[in-house]
Amino acid sequence: MNPKTKKLFQFSALLCFFTLIIFLRFWQLDQIPPGLNRDEASIGYTAWSILKTGKDEYGHFLPLSIKSFGDWKLPMSVYLTIPFTAVFGLTDWSTRLPFALAGIVTLFLFYFLVKEIFANNKKRHLYALLSLIFFSVLPWHFHFSRYGHEGTIGLLFLTGTVFFLLKSFKKPWL
Repeated sequence: MNPKTKKLFQFSALLCFFTLIIFLRFWQLDQIPPGLNRDEASIGYTAWSILKTGKDEYGHFLPLSIKSFGDWKLPMSVYLTIPFTAVFGLTDWSTRLPFALAGIVTLFLFYFLVKEIFANNKKRHLYALLSLIFFSVLPWHFHFSRYGHEGTIGLLFLTGTVFFLLKSFKKPWL
């Protein structure tokens, strides 16, 4: 197989797989799993409240510590949900959308992270693709990226941090 055909095949396989990943993360996002859990409802309602009034449901202006339904939420998940509730309204879909997007972006970053780890290996594309396939079908990642779980955003930042740290060894401006 000549190098041009090989690259085209790799790109096509990657494109098909990412299309499947995106489809599975968004397909019936508002219905599967059924209903919002307590954390999702809290994140969605607080995001809506901050969007409409600038205050959470307890009257705190742009809080950095989010009190909700008897416990505390991380502010990043609430503030990332605000633009989606502004555009799509307060729905199950708009509440879950930032977490599904975070799961997809994490998979993209993971693919490039594996390629960076095996940068000196001729089979780095194969290793990255196989790692991506295994990571994308892990039940815990698939499940957490389909509902509003704060761990999905944490994993996104962790994966991005490690990727850019490794890149910064080659490009110090990063």
